[in-house]
Amino acid sequence: MIQNELTLVARIRSDILAGVYPPGSDLLQTELAATYGVSRIPVRDALQSLAAQRLVDLVPGRGAQVVALTQADLAEIRDLRLMLECDLLARAIGRADQSAMDDVDFAMKVVAAAIGRTGGQEADWAFHDALYRAADCPRQLAIVQELRPICALYLREYDSKTANTTRWLREHQALVDAFRGRRAEEAKSVLRQHIRATHAQMDAVAAAA
Repeated sequence: MIQNELTLVARIRSDILAGVYPPGSDLLQTELAATYGVSRIPVRDALQSLAAQRLVDLVPGRGAQVVALTQADLAEIRDLRLMLECDLLARAIGRADQSAMDDVDFAMKVVAAAIGRTGGQEADWAFHDALYRAADCPRQLAIVQELRPICALYLREYDSKTANTTRWLREHQALVDAFRGRRAEEAKSVLRQHIRATHAQMDAVAAAA
C-alpha cells in the first residue's frame, strides 16, 4: 500500500476512534472521498484495511459501517481481556528483568503525563504493552492489542476525560508497584478491577447510544 493510502487509513481510523463516525455509522465511499480529498479507490482500500482491524464491517449491498457492539459483545470482550491480560501480566512478572521494570517505570511516567490530552489512548497501550511484553507471548499479546481499538469505540471521551482520573492513576501505579515487587496475585487483582471499571464506562456509553 502506498504512503498516502496508509495515511488515509490512519486519518479515518483516528476519526472513528474520536467519535466523528460513531458505532453503526454508514461510511459512504463518495462522502469519505470528498471529506478527505481523494478518489473512491483509496477509500475502498482504506475501508478494507479498517475491516481487517475489526473497526469496520463491510456490508454486502450497503457499503461499510463502523462496528457496533451489543452488550453481549462488550461482555465477551471484557471476559477475553480478563483472561488474556491477567495471564500475560502474571507470566511477565515471573520473567521480568531489570530492563523490563525500567520500561514499565518509563511507560508509567508517559501515561501519567498524557492523561486528559491527545494521545492518551496510545500512551495507555504503551503502558500495558510494557507490562505484558516480558511474558514473551507475542500471539497472545497481538490478540489483546487487536481488542483495544474496538474498546476505544466506546471510550470516545478518553483523551478529554477528567472524571475518575485519581482512581485511574492509582490503579496504574498499583500495577507498577506489584510488578516491581513481583507480586503476581496482587497485580492480577488490580488489573481485574481496572478492566472491569473500564468496561463499566463502555457499557454506559453503549446504553446511551
